[in-house]
Amino acid sequence: MTWEGWTLVVVLLVLVLGWVLWLLASRVDRLHRKVLRSRATLELQLAQRAAAAHELAMSGALDPVEAVLLADVAQRASAVAPGPVVRDGLEGEPDVDEPAGDVDRSLVESELSRTLRALLESHADTEPLGDNPLAVDPLNRLDAAWYRLELARRFHNAHVAEVRRMRTNPVVRVLHLAGRAPMPHAFDMDDARPAR
Repeated sequence: MTWEGWTLVVVLLVLVLGWVLWLLASRVDRLHRKVLRSRATLELQLAQRAAAAHELAMSGALDPVEAVLLADVAQRASAVAPGPVVRDGLEGEPDVDEPAGDVDRSLVESELSRTLRALLESHADTEPLGDNPLAVDPLNRLDAAWYRLELARRFHNAHVAEVRRMRTNPVVRVLHLAGRAPMPHAFDMDDARPAR
């Protein structure tokens, strides 16, 4: 083989290697965008569940103490909404002037889950809220929002796991194909619904 042949082989190998690396980098970028889209969906579902919980608190179906307690927890969950869902830096630097900037979103959302679960399970033993006509619509909206939240969190965490798995690939790590994007984190919270 002549030197022109060897040169052609080397050029082709470099082009194929560059193409494969470009495909890998594109996949990592696409996965990061997928995480951000699923995070936006998760944020929307968190807000809808907090709104549904607040609607239940204001429905008149609960006794005043329960209504105030649920409204307070739902309001706190709504108040932290401007802050990041997960503090991993993937969405950029948070605004330091935000009042909810220091609050861990997963703790507030878990508190809302526990409050709702305790309230709904306590009513299941005595007088089910579903029998109260004032609570039927708010409970249906809450149930639907809670179900969509569970799905959104599952999808978000699955996308995060996929990105993390891809970024542990030695080629991706050594050649910094993820650029300067921080490693995404899953959103862990207590989202178990009450026993039926």
